[in-house]
Amino acid sequence: MNQKQTALFDDRFLESFVGKGIISDSKIAIIELIANSWDAGATKVEIIWPIDNGDNFSITDNGHGMTESEFNTRFRTLAYNRHREQGSYAQIPLDHKFLVGKRPTFGRNGKGRLSGFAFGEFFQVRTWKNKKEVTYKVFPDNTNILAFRKLDEKDREGHGTEVYVKNALKPNIDFESIKIEIGMRFMTDPHFEVIINGEKITFLDIPEDNIDIIKIPIENIGEIQITIIDVKDTDRSTQQHGIAWHVKNRLVGECTWKGSSNEHLIDGRRMVAKRYIFIIKADCLEDAVSPDWTTFYHTDPKYKIIFPLVQERIKDYLLDLNKVNREETFKEIEESTRPLLKKIGLVSREKWETFMTNVQEECPSISQNDLEKLGKLLATLERTESKYDLLSILSTSSIEDLEGLNTVLKKWDINLAKLVLDEVEYRMNLIEKLQSRVLNNNSDEVHDLQPLFHRGLWIFGPEYETIDFTSNQGMTKVIQTIFGVEQKGSSKRPDFAILKDSSVGLYSYPKYDDEGGEVGIDRLTIVELKRPGVPLGNEEVNQSWKYVKELLDKGLLKKYSKVNCFVLGSELVPFEAEKTTKMDGAVIIQPLDYDTVMRRAKSRLLNLFDKVKNAPYLEDTRIKEYLREKEQVELF
Repeated sequence: MNQKQTALFDDRFLESFVGKGIISDSKIAIIELIANSWDAGATKVEIIWPIDNGDNFSITDNGHGMTESEFNTRFRTLAYNRHREQGSYAQIPLDHKFLVGKRPTFGRNGKGRLSGFAFGEFFQVRTWKNKKEVTYKVFPDNTNILAFRKLDEKDREGHGTEVYVKNALKPNIDFESIKIEIGMRFMTDPHFEVIINGEKITFLDIPEDNIDIIKIPIENIGEIQITIIDVKDTDRSTQQHGIAWHVKNRLVGECTWKGSSNEHLIDGRRMVAKRYIFIIKADCLEDAVSPDWTTFYHTDPKYKIIFPLVQERIKDYLLDLNKVNREETFKEIEESTRPLLKKIGLVSREKWETFMTNVQEECPSISQNDLEKLGKLLATLERTESKYDLLSILSTSSIEDLEGLNTVLKKWDINLAKLVLDEVEYRMNLIEKLQSRVLNNNSDEVHDLQPLFHRGLWIFGPEYETIDFTSNQGMTKVIQTIFGVEQKGSSKRPDFAILKDSSVGLYSYPKYDDEGGEVGIDRLTIVELKRPGVPLGNEEVNQSWKYVKELLDKGLLKKYSKVNCFVLGSELVPFEAEKTTKMDGAVIIQPLDYDTVMRRAKSRLLNLFDKVKNAPYLEDTRIKEYLREKEQVELF
């Protein structure tokens, strides 16, 4: 009555345990067996592929092999936990260490080792290590439980494993097709060679429809080639998918999506993550490879140039894969949000479109429903009075106006106050950056100031608070042409022109007709930054007028356009660098020294901070505590 009884196994036990594909689909089975060879640290795999029923099948590798004890522990244990017992990286044989770097493994639970059943009712495993070879037969016994029988043992040098089926079943995939499937998945490491029926698998075995090639010429460095492999079918995992860097026909690190800066694009597209492989051929980075070939030196000058260029191309490729779907989704959301969009201005509408496009690209996993909710929320926020309206009122109000100002401020709530305070703090940080760089004698630092001044146009007056000025690249190009300048302010966004002794940024605001159409430039602001050591005199002041005249001659400015020119430098020539007006006041040229600009900016921020602090809607709120904390810390 207390006699122990063993479990019974149905005919479908193996299929249920390992999955139908592994023991019945030849393609899945051979991929699993090759993956086992990869996990064993092999550099060479030789396959005998049966063409007809009754032909033999075998797969032999030069991996680490197994001792009899290891076979009993690893191969015979069902649900073997490979990561726990052997780690998540392959154990590389000593004689392969020079060729094989850190290699992440496919295997997790050991089910792939039973793929031999896809080629016959039973199979043999021959494995050798430590000068000893053992051979086992693997088969289901008469109770349908998995069984192992030792067939042979003998001496043998070297290491490796062979899975063998005599009189195999004819595979359900033909010879040419299996070469393609193998080639698309195991080309990431040049030192992992697969030979099938005497033919070595190469890129030539992959159809042209499955391969794209991108070439990136880099001046003074050479050409980088990106080979993109699309396996078409989605694999079970991302293993052997991602980005693989090849240098001098050797894999650097591993093939992975990690560290590519594009992981956010892959997380939301699991199908893409398991389908595409990017192989980067970069022989010019040989000196940037670490001695163990596991990574690059990230401080290497060539690597610092090449890596971001490659990742940007890959990002563009990934985004293009789903571009049509994104555009259709955008149109549907735009249509459903149209009643709100009609009530906001053109500048706000452009902000909305840019934001929605960026969210689609940077957060691909977001659902259309959530994206639509986000779009409607943003459109609603754009309809409300902006924090910049409040900042404008604060900026233009005197101490005498404070009593009336308090009445005006009552229409703003605590949440808007938080936005204003965040903006004030952002501006404080911006001024700190400008303060630290503005007197730097390094000319590149002076050029780097242009983007900071673009974000800080409010420094020049309260009229900049509510008007959205944007960089006018067309005008920048004209200025570059005038001086025959090839260099741009930024490799990605040519916002300003770099001249011999200065940099010039042109920031414009468009003019609209009664129907909301753009008809020209309403206002233009020119910010010219002179290098330290170049005094501001008549010549420098007049130079700004030459810019304006050239833009008028080109038809880029109209008679109704208002232009403010700010010429900034370390020092002013007395009685020369003075405020000048042209065209009956339509053009104003204002030379200023950096010190004056910084003092004005600080003064405006301090006044803003004081006025916000005394606003009536902040009484008895947690923001009061925040402001008291700020008062205890120097703003600058």
